Amino acid sequence: MELIKAVRGTKDIIGEDAKKYMYISNVTQEMFENYGYNFAKTPIFEETDLFKRGIGEATDVVEKEMYTFKDRGERSITLRPENTASIVRCYLENAIYAKEDVSRFYYNGSMFRYERPQAGRQREFNQIGVEVLGEKSPILDAEVIAMGYNLLKKLGITDLEVKINSVGSKASRTLYREKLVNHFKAHLDDLCDDCKDRINRNPLRLLDCKVDSHKDFYKNVPSIIDSLFEEERKHYEEVKKYLDIFNVKYTEDPSLVRGLDYYSSTVFEIVTNKLGSQGTVLGGGRYDNLLKELGDKDIPAVGFAAGVERIMMLLDDYPKNNPDVYVAWLGENTIETAMKITEELRKNNLKAHVDYSSKGMKSHMKKADKLGVKYCIILGEDELSKNVVVIKNFETREQKEVKIEEILKNLF
Repeated sequence: MELIKAVRGTKDIIGEDAKKYMYISNVTQEMFENYGYNFAKTPIFEETDLFKRGIGEATDVVEKEMYTFKDRGERSITLRPENTASIVRCYLENAIYAKEDVSRFYYNGSMFRYERPQAGRQREFNQIGVEVLGEKSPILDAEVIAMGYNLLKKLGITDLEVKINSVGSKASRTLYREKLVNHFKAHLDDLCDDCKDRINRNPLRLLDCKVDSHKDFYKNVPSIIDSLFEEERKHYEEVKKYLDIFNVKYTEDPSLVRGLDYYSSTVFEIVTNKLGSQGTVLGGGRYDNLLKELGDKDIPAVGFAAGVERIMMLLDDYPKNNPDVYVAWLGENTIETAMKITEELRKNNLKAHVDYSSKGMKSHMKKADKLGVKYCIILGEDELSKNVVVIKNFETREQKEVKIEEILKNLF
C-alpha cells in the first residue's frame, strides 16, 4: 500500500519545530496582550471577492497565488492568503466600530498562497499579526512598528533592520504614478515581462521588482516622498520622531511599497540578512482606505504580520519544554503508588513523565537523562515498604531519601 504523504507545500510542525512554534505563540500572546490587544480568530476561507476587493486584483497574490475553488453551492471561495482583509470584514460585519472607538486585535493562524515551496515559505504558512482600527495618529504607527521590533528582540532575534517609507494617499499616489510611468517608459525595452504589464496596470509594483531592481535605471527612480501632500509629509515626520522616542533605529527606503494594494501612508518592513533573499521577517503599514473599500466606512487602520516559519528559522534559544520530573518505579508492586505520585505532581503544575512498562534501573536513568529532567523520583520495593522515595537531582548528581508525603517540599 502506498504511503500517503503531506501535500507539496505543506509541512508538519513536530518535534523541535513544535517547541519553537509554541514558544513564539506564547511570547507573542503575552506581548500583544500587554499592549492591550485582544485575540481574534477568523474563518480559514472567505468569499473570493473579499480578497479581490481588499488586496487588489492587479497584485501577484490575487492574480497568481490564491487557492480559489467553487463550493457545492457554486460560490467562489478562497483560502485566506492573508488576514487583514478578514479582520476588517469581521470588524465591519459585527459593527465593532459602533461599540468601541479603537479596536486592537491580534491573531495567529494558517494562510495559503500557491508559490514555489522553499525554506521559510510554504504554500500553507503561519502568520502572527496585529490590526488596530479607529485611530489615525502617527504615534500609533510608530508604536506598532516598535512593538513588532521589540517582539523579535524578545524572541532573541538579532541583526534586524527596520525599513520605513510612506506611500501617501490615493491622490498623491496618482501624481507619483505619472512620474513613475514616465521614468520607466524610457526604459521599457529593459523591463522584465511582468513589469511591462505592471507599468500600466499597477506601476507601484515596479518598485518591488526582484528581476530588474539591480539595473542602473532603478538608481534614479523618483521618490514618492517628493509627491506627498503637506499633511502626509507631516504624518511621516511624526512617525520618524516617535520611532526615535521609542529608541527604534530605522532606515528610510523610498522603494518600499509592500505587495498589497490596500496600504496608504506609513509602510514598513523588518528584515534580516540571515535568511538570504527571504529576509523580510515582519511587515505592515497603514491601510486607511480598506474599510472604505470593503464597507463604506471612513475608519483608519494600521497593522503588521510576521511569518512564523521564518521566525522559527532564526531562533537559537528557546524553552525545550522538558519534563521536570521522571518517576522511575521498580517492581510490579510499586506501579500503583508511582502513578499516584505522578498524578499529584501534575496537580501541582509539575511536568512529570512516567513509563507504563517495567524497566531496570539502568534503562530508567538513561530515559530520564535523555528527557533532560532535573529530578528523578525512584520507587522500589524497599522504598515502598518504608513509605519513602529516593530523589535524584540530575544537575548536582546528588540524591536523598524522603517520605512520600514530603516529595513536593523537596523539589525545586
